[in-house]
Amino acid sequence: MPPRRGLKKYKSMSRFNVNLDKNPEEWGAIALKDNLSDRSGHLIVAGIVCGGLLASATTPLLGVVLAGYCLTKGIQSAFAADKNKKLITHNGCLAHVLKSSDFRAYRRQVGDEKIMAELQFADEEGMPLSPDAWEFVEEFATRTQQELPPLPTTTVETTTQLHAINIPSTAVIEKYDPLSSAKIDIISEMSDRITNTIVVGIPGSGKGILVSNAIREAKRKHPLLKVFVIDPKADLKETGYFDCCDVVKQFSSMDAKPNSVAAWAESAFDEYSKYAQSNERTLLVIDEGTMLGNKLQQAKSTLLVDKLTSYTSGGDSAGRNVWFMMQSPYVSGASLNLCTTSQMTSVVIAFSENIGAIAQWKSAKIFKQLSLDEVSDLIENSETGRAVYYGKTGRWYMMPQLKNYSGYDRDTRKHLAEYKPENKVIEQLEDSFTNSKSQDETTKSELSERAQQVLDYFNATKTKEPKTLRDMKKADRLAGLDDILLIISLTELVATNHLIFDGKDSWSKSEW
Repeated sequence: MPPRRGLKKYKSMSRFNVNLDKNPEEWGAIALKDNLSDRSGHLIVAGIVCGGLLASATTPLLGVVLAGYCLTKGIQSAFAADKNKKLITHNGCLAHVLKSSDFRAYRRQVGDEKIMAELQFADEEGMPLSPDAWEFVEEFATRTQQELPPLPTTTVETTTQLHAINIPSTAVIEKYDPLSSAKIDIISEMSDRITNTIVVGIPGSGKGILVSNAIREAKRKHPLLKVFVIDPKADLKETGYFDCCDVVKQFSSMDAKPNSVAAWAESAFDEYSKYAQSNERTLLVIDEGTMLGNKLQQAKSTLLVDKLTSYTSGGDSAGRNVWFMMQSPYVSGASLNLCTTSQMTSVVIAFSENIGAIAQWKSAKIFKQLSLDEVSDLIENSETGRAVYYGKTGRWYMMPQLKNYSGYDRDTRKHLAEYKPENKVIEQLEDSFTNSKSQDETTKSELSERAQQVLDYFNATKTKEPKTLRDMKKADRLAGLDDILLIISLTELVATNHLIFDGKDSWSKSEW
């Protein structure tokens, strides 16, 4: 019997290499090929042909229904393929379209964490996952679940009586917290891996407290990180938020002329550009983005959108990231566009005084899902009386207790006990101003010019009935405001309790 041929001989002669890696361009080409293998065109043609045959064999109505169905599915498939192409070429996100052996090879090369990150991004963009991708997600979830530490248990000794004989038994009781899934360490989420982030919340919601805590934690975890702040508000009571930062550029823009604000902003961004070039890793924090954007828009300047588009598109690879704080998710109000904000992780803060504003933000497409009842429950159960939305998970959570580095409580409008303002004159003037004016007069002085304009319209209207945007735009005094500016003003009036929002499309005064 001849000796058996061993595998070693073939192994030495073979070119086979299980670890042969491909570069990103090669993987992109493979993903595009898998993406273009969809049969949307065939589906459209088949639908028309089969619809015609069915119409001739039965009734025209059935043929039209079949053809319409196939045509709709074909067009949807074509649109999905086109969006997949953009994700593959622009974002390098391709795991969700790879099939069978390609998916396994790509997974073996880049690792499970990268695969999961790509699939989460594709899912956030609303793209369907391949069967292999779904199988991986289920496997990854199962493996992660197994790696979690066991739940804390409490052992309780009991005595059970059976046929007059005392038999000791042990009961294991698991402690269940129904709100455990509603808790999040938002500071760790923002500081572990720094990404471009947009923080949204009306005045007093806690944006400054959140960002100031996240900045300090980010600098602790990333010692080389340099933080550059552009603050167009320059509020003395809030300077403590940024006293840990490396560079802070402040300018009181509220009463300044738009051209003056534009000149200051251009100077601040130029200084940041030079600063970033001389440091390995920088984080740009822009406070009061809504006010800054409006001022620049009045000055006919595209500075803000130009800079943020550049930073969000290519800044991460250059070690530059941006945190942008604004009062409303309607990006036009901050002189931005969806191209910019779609590349940023959204963090939204809600509290009892702005539930009406949150209802109006449904149409801003900033939330994957929004249940006002859920948000209200989270606010009620939170120790801070606030809820926070995190864009990476697409969920709302209870806002944790955070340290107030400003020394000023916006809820009570008082300085904290341990905080001693350096400028006693300013403190005395503020107290005198608060005590000398009624609450209504104080609130009125805090309204923006546009919000006061809208409130004057409601005060002067003869018909005491709820008003829609269409009703308001018919009024001469509001003719110069577009829908976005009107909604921003209405949000401010609801937040200051001047108006009531019905949760759908109408606003009214409480006394109506």
